[in-house]
Amino acid sequence: MSTRMSGLLKDIATYSFGDILLRATTFITTPIYTRLFTPEDYGVWSYVITALGLLSTFLILGCDSAYSLYYFKAKTEEEKQKVTSTALGFVALWSLTVVVLVLPFANRFSQLSFNTSQYGLLFFCALLTAPITLTNTMCGQVLRNQFQARTFTQLNVITTLLTISLSLVGALVFDLGITGLFVGTLIGSAIMLPVRLWKVRGMLRPVLSWPMLKKLLAYGIPLAPVGLAYWIFASSDRLVLGRLSTLEQLGLYAIGNNLTSLLAFVHSAIGQAWSPHAIRMREEQPEVAPVLFGRILTYILVGFGILCVFYTAFAREALIIVASPAFYAAAPVVGPLALGFVAYATTHITALGISLSGRTGYLMLYSWISALLNLGLNILFVPRWGMMAAAWSTALSYVFITVAYVITSQRLLPVVYEKRRVFSAAGLILLFTIAAPWLPTSNLLLTIVLKLAYCLLFIGLLFILRVFDQREWQSVGEFWRSAQLRLTRRTA
Repeated sequence: MSTRMSGLLKDIATYSFGDILLRATTFITTPIYTRLFTPEDYGVWSYVITALGLLSTFLILGCDSAYSLYYFKAKTEEEKQKVTSTALGFVALWSLTVVVLVLPFANRFSQLSFNTSQYGLLFFCALLTAPITLTNTMCGQVLRNQFQARTFTQLNVITTLLTISLSLVGALVFDLGITGLFVGTLIGSAIMLPVRLWKVRGMLRPVLSWPMLKKLLAYGIPLAPVGLAYWIFASSDRLVLGRLSTLEQLGLYAIGNNLTSLLAFVHSAIGQAWSPHAIRMREEQPEVAPVLFGRILTYILVGFGILCVFYTAFAREALIIVASPAFYAAAPVVGPLALGFVAYATTHITALGISLSGRTGYLMLYSWISALLNLGLNILFVPRWGMMAAAWSTALSYVFITVAYVITSQRLLPVVYEKRRVFSAAGLILLFTIAAPWLPTSNLLLTIVLKLAYCLLFIGLLFILRVFDQREWQSVGEFWRSAQLRLTRRTA
């Protein structure tokens, strides 16, 4: 079990480092793009990116998730090659076919979106990137399934730097404006595709198994509406705030949401590392996996809970650093938004029974119920309570979806949850997050000391209530010794 944990932590660290680099490029490019393009241009670019993301959700048809499941179910190298070739080949051919069919309507999409056909070329280039990007995504999934986290991260970073460079060349040198951004992305992705295919060549064979494809689609297709539901989930709060509240409330909510981006980053890193490990644990050690899954849920809850309490306590101080005084009023929304991320992070475990048993229809059902719940709560309460209603609606919707997942998953593939530790941690997280905004904020230095003591009290209570125990110290010690051993070998 300790070996599994060590491998998981190593992969999370690698993916985290890669995400840090990728997010750093965002901080670099945003000031450049906002100076190169007008707000209207930037809005068009953002709109097309969002639409392309939604299209990609349907083009991939959940095959990335389905591929992981059946890859680890395969018992021989030949079977793994068959499922890899089938999944990757189908996504490439299917997405290319759909895009070729809709390319003639690029001007029409521009007309429908912006009441002008002047962005037809932009839509044309954006659509062409979809099959190439999705094929790259499937190659990345192959690397993840082989636990090649370092190669996966290196290729992502290289691809990002290459596409940004080519995008700037297209926009500036060839004077293509925002269309140049998509031309750069298209060329950069096309250049990297042969590299990615070469890296996974050992798993590719000229075969396409129809029985395997049916299994992949039966598992994956219900996941496509899940992506749409999450898209609605992520957008409804801001859409309703913009329509039923004030633009000031929307702006404050947006900056508060940006403050919780580190939680999104950690969630993404865990998600990239966790899925292949979870499937392999279930397939290779079915008798141990339920216990380990329960233990990892405790770790996720505690880890995100600590971030949540720190974020909420120091929300105002963070705003002082990154924003002008006009945005300091955004601090109260950080708490409920961070709580929402805590609940969302637990779905890595609570949804396991559904995903590993192949009953992905439940994921579709609960994601849509949660999306509609979020939308309904926003419509009902935002007119009166503004951004706070939007924040708590999001938090409650995430709590609903993880509770629904765990109830159903326990019927399909039960997990041995550490109930005492989980409920103790959840209670402390909720209490300290709700109470944090009431801490005094008069003298800055005194406030920082007081809030730091408040967060340390939270951590201390985790120990007092035995949410942490001897097993954690043993795991940390083993991980540290393993890291030292690897470092010694490299320097020898």
